[in-house]
Amino acid sequence: MRAMFPPAGTHAVSLHDLRSLVGASVSAQTVSGAIEGTLLSCTSRSAWIVAGDVDHMVALPSLLAVSLR
Repeated sequence: MRAMFPPAGTHAVSLHDLRSLVGASVSAQTVSGAIEGTLLSCTSRSAWIVAGDVDHMVALPSLLAVSLR
């Protein structure tokens, strides 16, 4: 089963839900496109996703959805 955030009918990824995915391999949809990698950390302002040797710092308002890969 795949977890998907945000819940249906909402427009924001919850920091509480995002924290439960720290350390997991995720697929993230952002306003700039898709990112697949490991969610290393998150704060109230951003999420840190590493894809191979590339670090992505995504501002939370730019993060549209996150799911487990």
